[in-house]
Amino acid sequence: MSNNRPWDFDEARIACRKASQRQEQSEDALRKAYVDRALAQERYRKALAEKILELRGDGYPATLCLDLAKGSQEVADLRCQWDIAEGVCEALLQACWRHTADRKDTQRFAGWSERREFAEAGGMVSQPVTETIGVGK
Repeated sequence: MSNNRPWDFDEARIACRKASQRQEQSEDALRKAYVDRALAQERYRKALAEKILELRGDGYPATLCLDLAKGSQEVADLRCQWDIAEGVCEALLQACWRHTADRKDTQRFAGWSERREFAEAGGMVSQPVTETIGVGK
């Protein structure tokens, strides 16, 4: 695609399709990241509960068990994994917003290209359709 002219119909259609695909890919990645985050949270909470029970069984006062359990290496590592998964979700959420904005920009540019081409041709533009829209999809 050239930077110094409006898109033709096929170029606009391809650009819009690519923008839509990029948005869909980021939404799929976000869904997977939310699953990963939930699993990381589950692992952390289970390990924390098990460690608290272990400490209570070893005779530590109940008021200290939570803090001691959070400080154990295994539980702290799992909490770190959960925090990282949370950060990945936040980054992917921002990517989804960015791809949504990019898709809207692409649609606006496609519309501008159509209007500009029509205006420059004095209203005499006739676009050949190379693909039937909506058929077989």
